[in-house]
Amino acid sequence: MSMGGFIKRTIYWTRDFFHGRAVRKHFVEIKHILRNFDKGQILQQKKLNSLLNHATTHSAFYKEYQGKTLKEFPVVNKLVLNENHASVAVSWENIPGQKTKNIHVQKTSGSTGTPFAVFQDTEKRNRRVAELKYFGEDVGFKSHEKLGQCRIWTKWQSKSKSQAFWENIIPINISKVNDESLKELCATVKKHKIVSLRAYASWYDEMLKWFESGKGDPSDFKTVKVAISSSEALNEQTRIGMKKITGVPIVECYADEEAGILAQQKLNDNNYYLNHAGYIFEFLKLECDEPAEYGELARIVITDLHNYAFPLIRYDTGDTGILCCGKNNSMSHGWDYMSKLYGRRLDLVYDIGGGLSIP
Repeated sequence: MSMGGFIKRTIYWTRDFFHGRAVRKHFVEIKHILRNFDKGQILQQKKLNSLLNHATTHSAFYKEYQGKTLKEFPVVNKLVLNENHASVAVSWENIPGQKTKNIHVQKTSGSTGTPFAVFQDTEKRNRRVAELKYFGEDVGFKSHEKLGQCRIWTKWQSKSKSQAFWENIIPINISKVNDESLKELCATVKKHKIVSLRAYASWYDEMLKWFESGKGDPSDFKTVKVAISSSEALNEQTRIGMKKITGVPIVECYADEEAGILAQQKLNDNNYYLNHAGYIFEFLKLECDEPAEYGELARIVITDLHNYAFPLIRYDTGDTGILCCGKNNSMSHGWDYMSKLYGRRLDLVYDIGGGLSIP
């Protein structure tokens, strides 16, 4: 833990305290729900009831489902929500706690070929910040320590110099993969004594090749305590190789732009622990909207419990995974978890007989 990180963290939480604990209350609640299955389920159900009541009262798209249970709502995807965007959205005056009409617009790049924009109210934004802090600490990274954020920085994700300074984030643009960009990345990590890295899974593949080739110096990563992988499935050999060469463990974070952090691995544990504090998860069969069995490859469908500006109810993420019963899993505190995440349904491979090929 660095002195600079400690000071910035203390300043942040002090400011948050004088703003009514806007983020802290979410942080505490996430921890409480995820680590207390019985009490967590009760809180989760209350949140779901509140969301459904809000959506069926203030969202034109959902008004016809008033009084229905979650399973009676339609399963929707990006295409459906884009086609009905105006009727799904809720006017800012009808959002609890929303004091201004300045609603955040979260845009996705459209990895499935369907660009998407989601409105997010103030409480949802605070929840996302709290999720980042909670799941970071869960793998040993305290907020406001030096974070190397590796991504393709667009005008939608770019941070001001002031934001980057106070959040202790070092933006690293990785729009190109070549010797020069890898050399620059390593130099940045070493210069700023970065404690944690966030990057696309494919970039860790390239980092490993860089170190294995002898072009890079693994000691450049000596200050890095944990690396977080996102957006793509991580190659297990890359995880093993990076740990062996640099000593840095890599954990996968399953998240999307439209919602937030959906699940994350733990150190030395390759299961994915679902964010039940923020979402209702349904794992549905590939060809219909019936629940899948434990151990069966299934579509991942979520209900966002905190977005009151643009309700995401039974939203098909386009991803697939395998759900496991968490009853006897101490790491999940009783909550169901995922053993495998396979990503986009469109990317699944079928054999010549039409059967699904699962690695």
